[in-house]
Amino acid sequence: MKISVTGWCPPAITQLNGKLYAVPSYTELPAGTTLDMLQWVRPSMPKTTYKKKHVGKYIITLYDSGRVTCDCPGFTFRKKCKHSAEYLT
Repeated sequence: MKISVTGWCPPAITQLNGKLYAVPSYTELPAGTTLDMLQWVRPSMPKTTYKKKHVGKYIITLYDSGRVTCDCPGFTFRKKCKHSAEYLT
């Protein structure tokens, strides 16, 4: 019998207060569960949409979450630049 455990990294088993848990999700497990009885289920990545805009020789990326990035050196080091400033809300 396989027990499905969902998480971004492979599960491990820990014991807290006499109970077994699959971590990092802290799913409670039946007594006697071993690691080979667990089945790791990776969550699907959320779909991100974005638009790209060329400003001079740089590319501004506008994400649906409201995040803005630029591929210029200023944005790379400071996380802000004059190219992306007009798109920030």
